[in-house]
Amino acid sequence: MQSPTIPFRLASSQREEPLAQFNARKEVAWFGFRGAFEEPGLAIISFTKIESGLQGGGGTTAINGGVIAAGFDAAFVLAGLGHYDSKVVVTLELSVKFLSLAIVSESLAFRAHVVRSAKHFSFSEGFLSRTDTEAGQHLAIATAMVAPAR
Repeated sequence: MQSPTIPFRLASSQREEPLAQFNARKEVAWFGFRGAFEEPGLAIISFTKIESGLQGGGGTTAINGGVIAAGFDAAFVLAGLGHYDSKVVVTLELSVKFLSLAIVSESLAFRAHVVRSAKHFSFSEGFLSRTDTEAGQHLAIATAMVAPAR
């Protein structure tokens, strides 16, 4: 069951620059990720490209588990950037559960949102799913604790 989403603390105009900086990061581009915000409090990471080096999960043409963990990390950091007036948000803890292979031919997206928030850290949850299927059919789920860098 999905926990309620806490709306972003920062206004849309306050999130524009952090989003642009996030999408300009070299590691984000290297993985082929692209971040976006969706109201009221959802961070979305989609793939702009899937290079062959990102594949290999389960000996198939699936996304590698490490890449999935990196996608969740990116989604949680982006969700944190929507809540904290900080140039850097870090992941303090990340837990991923793999439910099914994420085949590369499918349209995939990571979705993350904050479920509990305090001044110095937030708890988040996220889902990896195909964008062309019903909600609730997740390929992987994750939880994290993120914090603004001090």
